[in-house]
This record gives sequence, structure tokens and C-alpha cells, in this order.
Amino acid sequence: MRIAMPRDVSVDGHLVDGALGYLTLTTGIAFGALVLTLLVTLLLHRERAGRQAHYTHGNRVRDHILTFALGLTLFIVIDVTLATRSTRDLAERFWRYPDGDPAALRVEVTARQWSWTFRTAGPDGRFATADDVVTLNELHVPVGRPIYLKLRSRDVVHSFYLPNFRTKLDAIPGSTTRLWFQARETGRFEIGCAQHCGVSHYKMRGRLAVETEADYGAWLARAATDSRLRNDTAGSQPDGWDWDTGR
Repeated sequence: MRIAMPRDVSVDGHLVDGALGYLTLTTGIAFGALVLTLLVTLLLHRERAGRQAHYTHGNRVRDHILTFALGLTLFIVIDVTLATRSTRDLAERFWRYPDGDPAALRVEVTARQWSWTFRTAGPDGRFATADDVVTLNELHVPVGRPIYLKLRSRDVVHSFYLPNFRTKLDAIPGSTTRLWFQARETGRFEIGCAQHCGVSHYKMRGRLAVETEADYGAWLARAATDSRLRNDTAGSQPDGWDWDTGR
């Protein structure tokens, strides 16, 4: 059976795949060179008829220089290159949150043992009102628009994980964390928890439905109508938080 990475459906997932591919390639080459060196050493320096095995303690100056040069080369080619590449990608893409983008869909995510609750503003565009759409373990989003999430946890540390979007972020009690992604194709994808959060951690999963703008609009209208019918005007309104201050 062939094991493959989940299909990348995000606009930025290729950056993560590229970094992992580069790491796999360079460490594979280094490992292959090490194995080849060991084989050559075993074959050329082994004990044979009329000849004793040759040993070295590696304490000569040239041995020290060679070891230092190889270590420095590996450090620059693998570690420094990956760190530079990752820092650039984080600054230019993953940490460039769509705070001022009017097209961004804002979603409040609440994690608890062992489920995800999603709150989306209804047609009025405001949170904590009667038409707020609240779903359990299912998030609907439109394709081609930035999806801006703010996460909180009610109990322990959880980790919101979207394998098809190559992204995840911890939901931490007492803090608000944020994450954004953008889908480039429609479909249904898995939401997981990447942080062990208790005995039923394996149950903490959900579904992300990426839809066309028309399908999403139709779903939102139906869900907002249901929310109004269920809303108890005598009771307290759901607790949202200010998207500008994060409180």
C-alpha cells in the first residue's frame, strides 16, 4: 500500500512541502555519503593476508580540519538554509494575517475536551448577535477567500490541525491565538487535534467543508435562519471577542 502526504489544497502549502522536500533530499544525500564512506573504509582498510588493518584515532590536525569543514558545510547547507527559508516564508505569508481584508471570513474557534465549536457571524456581519452560526465539529468556508481563525480553549491545550492545508496552531487556555489559510479548491477535509488532550483525544476531529461562494452563501443563509429560530432573547448572548483587540 502506498503511503502519501494528504493532498495540498491551500495557497501556501507548497512552501511547507518544499521545505520538507529539501530537508529530506539533503539529509538523504548526507546519509548516503556517510554509508558510502563506511563501506569504503571497511573494504580498503580491513585486515587482509599479509597486511594488518589500518587504524587512525583522528587526532591529526588535518583530521580536525576535515571534520570541522564537513560539519560546517552540513550546517550551512541544511540548517542555515532551512532557517532562512522558513523565516522568510513565515514573515511573507503565514504571519501576514488578513486583519484589514474585507473579504476575509472570520471564525471563532473554541476547543474543549473533545470537540471543536465554530462561530461565524451571520448576514449582519457582527458577532454575538441572534444570527450567529454555531456548528459543532464542522466548519463551512468559501473557496478562494482568506479564512481568519481565532482560537481559545476551555480546558487544556489543544492543537487545531489541517493536514490538507499544511498548518496547525495550539489553542491555549487563557490565551487567544490566531491562524489563517486559504483554499484553492473545493471539497471536504479533515480537522484534527495534534496535541494529546486526554483519554478521548482520538475522538477530537471535525470536517472542513470548502464550498463555492454560491453554495457557501446558501448554507450561511439557512444556518442563520435556524440560529434566529433557536435564539433565546431572554437569555444571555454567546460570548464573542473583539476582533481588533483579541479580547
